[in-house]
Amino acid sequence: MMENSINIDLRKFKKIEDIIFLDEPILSHLKYNETDYFLYLVDTDDKSDFYCLFEIDEEKILKYFTKEISLRDLILKNKKFIYLIQEDFSGNTTNINIVFSESISDDYLPAEESYLNYTPTQSSYYYKIVEEYKSKQYLQNLREDAFYLKFASTNLKYADTIGLNELTNELLSNLTKSFKNFLKIDFFASMKDIKSDKNTLNKLFNRILPDLDFRMVDLKWGSFEIGLAVDSVMKSSIENKQIKDWAIEVGSKYKNLVLDEDYDDAVVDEILATYDEEDRRKIFEPIFKITENPNFDLKIKKSKDSKYSTIKIKDKRVIQKILPIREEIFKIEDKDFEVVQFTTVIDKNSSNRAIKLDNTLFVTSDMTNVVLTEDNFKKYGFNDVSNLSIPVNIFSNKSTVVYSAIYDNEKFEVTDDSGKIDDQIKRLVFMIYEYIVNKS
Repeated sequence: MMENSINIDLRKFKKIEDIIFLDEPILSHLKYNETDYFLYLVDTDDKSDFYCLFEIDEEKILKYFTKEISLRDLILKNKKFIYLIQEDFSGNTTNINIVFSESISDDYLPAEESYLNYTPTQSSYYYKIVEEYKSKQYLQNLREDAFYLKFASTNLKYADTIGLNELTNELLSNLTKSFKNFLKIDFFASMKDIKSDKNTLNKLFNRILPDLDFRMVDLKWGSFEIGLAVDSVMKSSIENKQIKDWAIEVGSKYKNLVLDEDYDDAVVDEILATYDEEDRRKIFEPIFKITENPNFDLKIKKSKDSKYSTIKIKDKRVIQKILPIREEIFKIEDKDFEVVQFTTVIDKNSSNRAIKLDNTLFVTSDMTNVVLTEDNFKKYGFNDVSNLSIPVNIFSNKSTVVYSAIYDNEKFEVTDDSGKIDDQIKRLVFMIYEYIVNKS
């Protein structure tokens, strides 16, 4: 410890806010020439107050406010000079000592557990910066525990990119369907010993469902990559300990069981022992629709810096174990399709487009023609086509109906035994559009 002739007048410092206040300020945040300081009251006698004044940066202030560091450690880990100031009750500085932290008497140091028990109000100087810091820390903590999924195209023509329709309507929809089914099924299986009433369990599940979802903490386009994390902080509000423990672990359980890389014997045995066949279909069928689709790869890695592994079940007998082939008896009925055309008159200004069959003229035939235009393509979201007029021949042949179109000297054809015209026109539109895209 050394005395110094330097004169520090605390009245020239700008007070930002008193942080700890017990009858008088115990810890205050001051500013001088854009530099931040903490002023800590360490002792008082009949004539003077004794303070510890030390420089501090914003990051350490935020860590102190979020209980990442104690006041004691703020002082002891300070590498700069610390000023021990004696001040009379009129505000005059009567003595100053300049020391390093290791020279400070233990009597002047706060307790070991001197973490801040204070939450800034909205009017506080710290409110906004602390909330922003918490948000960043919250995201950073989630990212540290996140695992990553990647959907990648196997078609070299599209490099590693994924189509938006494929992503939303097939890949992500199947993933979310599987996960949501798993949550409910596993909840009922895990909680049946505490609540046997299904209605009560259902209410409990619906109440906590919003907090069960994975949090999306990272995203990359092209080959669609997504970082997912279990948010254990938000689950702390669940009062029942057994339900809370389950909620914290269920995300990892889903990752380990359902998103397993190769479904080894141990994983399959656990699946078969835990879930009945109907539940397994709800959980695993959507995932197998992704992993068994030759057009895509589903990959997983345990952290941001790990390497991806493809989720691929090499032994197809594993799929049959989890999802046994159902034995069904089909009643075979002979079909004999014919094409029916009808003519009627409608009011173009009427909002009612229903057609009364008793006001139509029927013509039956084995063949008819329709024309595909850009409107047929736009119906399915293909808005980048124009000036299309593609004739389609529709003809019946006993139990099947054939839809045949010629476009750009190429033949496109689908055969149907269901009699659902809209479905087959949709198939034709998709085939022709794929041809248009590939050709361009």
